[in-house]
Amino acid sequence: MEGLTTNAAVNHYEIFLKAAELGNITKAAEALNFTQSGVSHAIAALEKEAGVVLFARGKNGVALTENGRRLLAPIQALVNQQRNLAQAIHEVSGLVAGTLRIGTFTSVSAQWLPYVIKSFRERYPQAEFELKAGDYDEITAWLLQGKIDCGFLTAPAHEALFFQPLKKDPMLALLPVGHPLAAKKRLTLKELVKEPFIVPMKGSDNDIMAVLRQAPGKVTTKYALNDDFSVMSMVEHGFGITIMAELILRNFTYRLETRPLDPPQFRTIGIASLPLNEISVLSKTFIEFLQNRDNLDFEKL
Repeated sequence: MEGLTTNAAVNHYEIFLKAAELGNITKAAEALNFTQSGVSHAIAALEKEAGVVLFARGKNGVALTENGRRLLAPIQALVNQQRNLAQAIHEVSGLVAGTLRIGTFTSVSAQWLPYVIKSFRERYPQAEFELKAGDYDEITAWLLQGKIDCGFLTAPAHEALFFQPLKKDPMLALLPVGHPLAAKKRLTLKELVKEPFIVPMKGSDNDIMAVLRQAPGKVTTKYALNDDFSVMSMVEHGFGITIMAELILRNFTYRLETRPLDPPQFRTIGIASLPLNEISVLSKTFIEFLQNRDNLDFEKL
């Protein structure tokens, strides 16, 4: 392909990636603050440049063709290189600037991110953030594929990733109000495994499964639901019990009993990226900022 280094071409590639991710022209336009016709024209221009059809159009949206799938990884790499070049230019000018793509999960998004972004931008006002929400498996895949620069995860992270621990988050037992086990101040796994469990779906269940693998008996999973709030609602209504991280439970409105585990159990939340020698200065600066407790003390957040 020709013209790969032009701004217009890079915009076309970013539009291509967003349309491929969302599978819908209208949603891609909304996400990028483009008009729908602008996105359609950009994709048409890229298809003309490539000489092949990249998307199959249907009533429910668009899907990559075989040629589109073959170009997905090279285009992602090109966009990453362009982002790195833009950040390198900022660095030559003595600026920490550019757009940082962050993968995040629900409890971090709700409890930490407003403070993190505000604090970082007070120090580096020319930094921008692009947030992408998902479960642990999705965030890991996005990091390995270069779709995000950093991502919040829990230990253990994938062996190919750098992982900086930030907080030990206690795991707690959740019970319906009036449950017989609520009479105890602490609960053992031996006591809990006798009860039916409600758990998050695979991809979001890493933390609870890490705890339950230590249980001295078989765990009965009664329901597996797609988000933490649905799990809490089912526990509230007496369908079973669960184990959940303390950070998730902050400011919740459900009527539940919470009890610490005996012995205590934790999930370790941290920030992950590709190896430090492979990431941009902006990404390294962000990770170093999170590591410094003078900036943010995650044990107190």
